Amino acid sequence: MFLVMVSLHEFGHFITAKLMGFKILEYAIGFGPVLLKSKKSEIQYSLRAIPFGGYCKFEGEDSESSDPRAFSNRPVWQRIIVVAAGGVFNVILGFILFLVIVPFVSPVSTNVIDEVVPNSYIEESGLLPGDEIISIDGKKVNFYSDITLYTQNFKSGDESELVVKRDGEKLKFTFKPSSSVTSYTYKEDGIDVSSSMNGVDEGTEFYPYSEDLPKNEELVGKTETSERLIIGFRPRAKDINIFNVWGEAWNETRFVVKLVYSSLWQMVTGQIGMEQMSGPVVVVTEVNNAVNSGSDSWLYILNLTALLTINLGVFNLLPIPALDGGRLFFMIVELIRRKPIPVEKEGMVHAIGFLLLIGLIIFVSFHDIMKLIG
Repeated sequence: MFLVMVSLHEFGHFITAKLMGFKILEYAIGFGPVLLKSKKSEIQYSLRAIPFGGYCKFEGEDSESSDPRAFSNRPVWQRIIVVAAGGVFNVILGFILFLVIVPFVSPVSTNVIDEVVPNSYIEESGLLPGDEIISIDGKKVNFYSDITLYTQNFKSGDESELVVKRDGEKLKFTFKPSSSVTSYTYKEDGIDVSSSMNGVDEGTEFYPYSEDLPKNEELVGKTETSERLIIGFRPRAKDINIFNVWGEAWNETRFVVKLVYSSLWQMVTGQIGMEQMSGPVVVVTEVNNAVNSGSDSWLYILNLTALLTINLGVFNLLPIPALDGGRLFFMIVELIRRKPIPVEKEGMVHAIGFLLLIGLIIFVSFHDIMKLIG
């Protein structure tokens, strides 16, 4: 998975640079010792031994060069395109994967109310089936996943604002989020799932163990309970076809991008702690879970790959030294001040940024390992 994601990322740099006439020294898949190589038109194409990524090497990328086709001698707007292309290609890969995934999860939920849930606080608010939710607490809603993202910020007892579209008219409602509690009781032959809405019991359903719901002996005899704060409606579903799959795949892609930025903002503002970050160890664990998840494992793997590649693309474009976004930042500064930052000074900043990133990876990996042990 990493090989595909990083190789495509580097291919984004490679193909845009090639189209604009940059001098490319090497395009490599993998790292470490060369297994296979071939040189065509001054470019060396390499397959290397360590299958965790790759790179695209340019003439004059980190040093001065007299060659007019060298990276450092190309117009700044061209360099911006080449550097940004890697992350953009990762997001494009995520979109393509969602084009494959979405038809298999049809029908999908929409932001149109199909039914108001009994015993929810909005039951008496005046909301009707057919109302299209267009904003929550001032945040625009374009598709159902936006609703799942914004409801994470609900707090018990607080009031929220909902704007819907009904017959072309915008209507505003104030409501209190409802408490949906679900309990899972693990038995010898299956799981009892009990639910309640604002303290009112909604019944219990029994799910026998199967290939898709394997028995976990460690959980038998235990009960787990989870609580969510929700609006209190069931969404209208729509079937996916060849005409609307493009829009739905794009919606899924946009949602993951929003999720990345939202998570980063929550970390910066202290809403979630560093200990909640996950690194390579947890990613590998999740991939292992995906591979062993049953008959639909291929769908789980594709979905996980889509999430990871979009995360990679978005994170890589952040203005952090040593990442493409850090390089873009210096190029934008160069564009504004009309002269480049000295190569040695920029290189020093990227070197410090690289060391900090390595430190972050070690820190997060340590916590990942402790969580697995714990």
